[in-house]
Amino acid sequence: MYALAAAEEARIRPLDESFPGSLDSKRGRRHARRDDRGEQVADDHVLETERLRLVPFGVDDVDALHELWTDPAVRRYLWDDEVIPRSTAEEIVTASTRDFARSGYGFWSLWSRDGVGALMGFCGFRRFEETDTPELLYGILPAHWGRGYVTEAGHAVIRHGFERCGFTRILAATDTPNQSSVQVMQRLGMVFEARREFHGLDTVFYTLSPEDYADHLALATPTP
Repeated sequence: MYALAAAEEARIRPLDESFPGSLDSKRGRRHARRDDRGEQVADDHVLETERLRLVPFGVDDVDALHELWTDPAVRRYLWDDEVIPRSTAEEIVTASTRDFARSGYGFWSLWSRDGVGALMGFCGFRRFEETDTPELLYGILPAHWGRGYVTEAGHAVIRHGFERCGFTRILAATDTPNQSSVQVMQRLGMVFEARREFHGLDTVFYTLSPEDYADHLALATPTP
């Protein structure tokens, strides 16, 4: 897997200011996109950071997501190098839309906040295997590697999970050779928990609680 994480779920609650930072939740504004009939539908879950706009998956994203997920450098860990069919991308988009309606979270596509350029990557949650535990996955096209975009998006969805969804714990995991993903987890303030075999692969696990995350942000904030 390119990256994955799990979080304990609680009921949705309003956004608060527990975690200072650059996340701008658009919960109070209506953002329109088009559904599969070409009609505009409101979207209350758009997030913005300093450089990114995170928009919940829609049917108009399928082709771009399929291209992202079949890129050789991305699929290496995300799909264990499998070239997925377009139908799989369609199924993931449909499931994400359902999860947003049911639980207030799902997957977001990543776009430049200035509105220039194509889809850059994705980040977000789905339920972990056969449990009710949300799982965090993310990936970005190689053209955008090394610029901190994944970490920026990770902070946005972590804050969404802790502040709006009431998550009490996040568990992240990745293939041990995927050190770029490990570094993202560390920059997000996650703490190493274990290394073990998972689905036949050498895997490392990191965890994060709201308290640990607040401590991490406090340490990262310069003292006046």
